[in-house]
Amino acid sequence: MGAIVGAVALLITGPMVGVELAVAVFTNPVFARLPDDGFAQARSDASGVLGKVMPFWYVAALLVLIAAAVVTWENWFIVTAAAVMALVVVMTVVLLVPINNRISRWSGPAEVSRDEARLWDRLHWRRVFLLAAMFVLLVIGLTV
Repeated sequence: MGAIVGAVALLITGPMVGVELAVAVFTNPVFARLPDDGFAQARSDASGVLGKVMPFWYVAALLVLIAAAVVTWENWFIVTAAAVMALVVVMTVVLLVPINNRISRWSGPAEVSRDEARLWDRLHWRRVFLLAAMFVLLVIGLTV
């Protein structure tokens, strides 16, 4: 049972970490080089789409990590990975979602706040770091 839960945890969290890293490294830096009208449209659209999809992905990741922690309660790597994911979910809901919601409502360059986008990006990099740490803990936990 533990191997199945671990495999599902890897299948859910691995791509999620990859998507979040790609947003930080590629997508948002490319958007930042656009003029205000293109920047507003790109960030707004991306925020809207990811704002609809990611909550389900994050909840699924958290639930499967909790299940993995319960199944392998003595494995502190997996328990810690679940705790880090819980921290990421709280951080996301409290800090990133409100900014993301404002960005997703941008309808043109007059509403663009590059400072707000930069704040989201800085917070997102912290989240990416935590997600990467969670994934490393999960992988180590599944291999020991």
